[in-house]
Amino acid sequence: MAPLLTYLSLALFAFSEARPQQSAPSSITSASPSPSTSATADSLTEDEQEELFDLHEKLVDIPSISGEEAEVAKFVEEYLTELGYYVETVEVEEGRNNVFAYPQALKGEGKWPETLVTSHLDTVGPHISFERREKNGTMYHYGRGTVDAKGCVAAGIVAAHKFIESRDDTPSLGLLFVVGEETGGDGMKAFAEYAQNSTFRAGIFGEPTEGNLAEAHKGSYRFTLQADGVAAHSAYPHLGVSALNWLVEAIVALNKGEEALPWSDLLGNSTLNFGVMNAGVAANVVPESANASAAIRIANGTTEDIEEILTRAVQPVIDRAESAGANLTITFADVGYGAQILDTDVPGLDKAVMAYGTDIPSLPQVEKRYLYGTGSIHTAHSIREELSQDQLVQMADAYGVILAHLF
Repeated sequence: MAPLLTYLSLALFAFSEARPQQSAPSSITSASPSPSTSATADSLTEDEQEELFDLHEKLVDIPSISGEEAEVAKFVEEYLTELGYYVETVEVEEGRNNVFAYPQALKGEGKWPETLVTSHLDTVGPHISFERREKNGTMYHYGRGTVDAKGCVAAGIVAAHKFIESRDDTPSLGLLFVVGEETGGDGMKAFAEYAQNSTFRAGIFGEPTEGNLAEAHKGSYRFTLQADGVAAHSAYPHLGVSALNWLVEAIVALNKGEEALPWSDLLGNSTLNFGVMNAGVAANVVPESANASAAIRIANGTTEDIEEILTRAVQPVIDRAESAGANLTITFADVGYGAQILDTDVPGLDKAVMAYGTDIPSLPQVEKRYLYGTGSIHTAHSIREELSQDQLVQMADAYGVILAHLF
C-alpha cells in the first residue's frame, strides 16, 4: 500500500473533485412580510408579541442538549398547564419525556386532537446562554436553540393558544414537543408508538425554513466503516498492517462513489459526508484499529438503493484489504428514510426545499404534513445562531394562517 500521506492526498482530491451538479435545492433567505391569504388570521397584538419574546428567552436560557432535556420539558409542561391545557408526558426513557397538550374540552369528550403543532425541545451542544442584541435597528435573540428549534416551540405555543382562544368551538388541535430530534429522533418515535392507534389529519412541524413552506426535504441514512489490522512498531511497519491506511482508501472510494448516488430535479444531488474518524493509539505505532462514520442526505431513491451503490463502490477495497491481512467492513444503520415530499396547499406562503432531515418520517400517521419556520438553518448549530423578533412574530402569524387554512 502507498504511504498514509498519499491516501490522505487522494482523499482530499476526492472531496474536491467536481461532480456534475444537478438542480440544487432552491432557497429564499429574505424574510417576507406576514402572509396574507384567503384563510385569514389575526396578527399578534403587542402584548402577545411580548409574551412570545419572553417565552422564547426563557426556553433558550434552559440548557437542553439532546439527552438532557428534563428541565426544559418540565418548564413547557408547567407553562401549558398554567394556560389551562390537559398535559400528558410521554416517556421516552427514564428522566426524558415528550410534552403532549390539548384543550381540556377534548379530554372531557375522550378525544385526542386531530391536528398537531409540533417541534423539538433538544439542541446540539454546547449550550450558549440567551442574549438580546440590536443589529441594524432590529432586535435579535442569540443563543443555542434560538433558531433550531426553540423559536418554533415558542411561536407554536403562542399561535396555537391564540387560535384556540379565538374560536367559539373547541378546535381539535394539540401541541407536541419532543426530545431527541438532534440525535436520531427517539422522542418522536416514542410518541408514534404511544399514538399507534391514532391518525392525525395534519401536522405543522417547526424547523427553520427561512419563512417558506417546505415542498420537500432530503432523506437521511448513516453508516460506519471499521478497519482492523495488525499493530507493530512504526520503525518496522512491514511487521504490521495499518488499519488507518485501509480506512482512508475506503473513504476515497466512497467519496468517488458519491457521484453515482441518485439525484432529483426538486432536491438536487444526494450528498455524503464523513464527519468522524478515529484511529490508532500513538504516532509510533502502526494502527491496529480505525473507524469512521458518515451521513448521507438522500435526494432520490431508497435506503436500499444507497446501500447497494456504496457497497459496490467500496467492495474492491474490502477485497484488497482481506488479501493484505486486514479486515474492512461497512455497516449501515438499522433505520433511515428517503426524501420526503410535503404539503404546501396554503395560499400566500412562499415555498422552498430543504436539504436537512426532520422528525417528520418518524410520525407516519400524519396525513397532511407542513414544515415551516423562520430563521436560517445556516446559523443553526453555530455560535452565530440568531432569530430576530420580527421573524418570531412572522412565524407565529404564519402558523395562525396555516391553522386558519386547516380549520
